[in-house]
Amino acid sequence: MGGSPIDELNAGLRLLEDELKKDDIASQRVQLLVIRFGNDVEIITDWTDAGSFSAPQIKAAGLTPMGEAVRLALTKLDEQKAKYRANGIAYNRPWVFLLTDGEPTDDKWQQAAAESRAAEQAGKLVFFGIGAGTEADLGKLAEFSTRAPVRLQGLKFRELFLWLSRSTSSASKAAQGTNVQLPPPSDWMQVSS
Repeated sequence: MGGSPIDELNAGLRLLEDELKKDDIASQRVQLLVIRFGNDVEIITDWTDAGSFSAPQIKAAGLTPMGEAVRLALTKLDEQKAKYRANGIAYNRPWVFLLTDGEPTDDKWQQAAAESRAAEQAGKLVFFGIGAGTEADLGKLAEFSTRAPVRLQGLKFRELFLWLSRSTSSASKAAQGTNVQLPPPSDWMQVSS
């Protein structure tokens, strides 16, 4: 994902930052972790409150070690939830967003996909798989979740991140263990006809 797509992704992350900071409750209750996976896997933003979040500049790189990235995300989620429990902090079910323009290239990605799906089935997380561009393999992305992945419409990263900020804002106000009605993703999601 290079050129215009990566530029639009970065603009979308800056919009997410701005929108979450505008919401007093979300800026205090939402935490973000950003993991980049291109050739290698790297935490580029460790857990931070939305009010302190600074949108990272993502750079594109060759291979797609998706399984390794998901495994790292699951580990980081478990660690963060353990910290919350140790300190008596209530938390809502975390969301994992996996955005890719390709398919997994690492060994054992299917094992990581099974771990992610099992965690979602056990109520430990909510997983959103999003394919960007025509090369994103939605079939393989579907293996990571009980929820069907969606394809981003064109380069509508801004619309995606605006939807995400509104959704996380709604979820941050919800009582623990309740269902949250998310706005429809129709302005950024591609629907096949």
